[in-house]
Amino acid sequence: MRSTSRLSIAVWTILVLAPPALAQDEIGKKGKARIEIEWAKHEGSKCYSIQYEKVIPSSTVKRIAGELDDALAQYVLVFKFKPEEKLKVKFLENRNTYEQEGGKASTGGHFSPGSGYLVILQGPFYDLIPTVYHEAFHQYLHYYIGEGVSIPTWFNEGMASYYMHMQRQKGTKKLDYKLIDNRWLRMTKDKIATRSALPLEKLVTAQYEEFHDRIESGKESQFYNQSFSVIYFFMQGMGGKPVFQFADELKKTKDPSAAMEKVFGKGLKNMKPMEDRWKAYISQTKVEEKKA
Repeated sequence: MRSTSRLSIAVWTILVLAPPALAQDEIGKKGKARIEIEWAKHEGSKCYSIQYEKVIPSSTVKRIAGELDDALAQYVLVFKFKPEEKLKVKFLENRNTYEQEGGKASTGGHFSPGSGYLVILQGPFYDLIPTVYHEAFHQYLHYYIGEGVSIPTWFNEGMASYYMHMQRQKGTKKLDYKLIDNRWLRMTKDKIATRSALPLEKLVTAQYEEFHDRIESGKESQFYNQSFSVIYFFMQGMGGKPVFQFADELKKTKDPSAAMEKVFGKGLKNMKPMEDRWKAYISQTKVEEKKA
């Protein structure tokens, strides 16, 4: 335990010598007032209505608007569905205002089904762009399936993680939903090889709380990685058929159980054969080398 007198001196030193905190530095701390955000609006997106903090460079906003439009175009190519109205986005400059708008401290973006907003936090493009692809797919899937429908977590996160890894063609630089960076498969390949992978039935029946376990270290990343690997197998190894069956049944019936039966059979009788095929496919898939 630290000495009380030393701790008191340290606190006094910080209070006296530290510069006054900016308003943005106060959010998230107990009892602090809300930050007054100065909003601007980007009108150049084809498919998104983007509100952003005025301090964010317009060039950054324009880049993200283009990435959102490009990503949505790929989602539409796959699912043949285009939202009737522009989708809503809030783009925040720092973590304090991001958390004020509903963002979690551990994330760089989130989709809120209640408000319909995709909320993203400014960051380096190498982190920001994959986050945008991931969260934008959550938003897209929400409107494709229908508001108020409970989307099983493995499917929701697996699909978003899959499209998070979309790449651009080397020559044309066009975003291409068929080009998926598969380096995320490494963890699942290792888990399968060491017989420590989650059983497929456990994965696809897991609730949201199990995916986001805050006590057992590493559990969250395993759930996310395996969900990605299952969707990768469905899309790359089975031509996408199970994905479209699941999504279409959920869209039609609004019943997750019916969607599960469509893919895994009544009473999930086809779960074991599907698990065997998934493990075999992932085990033999060549994982891309780390990019320079």
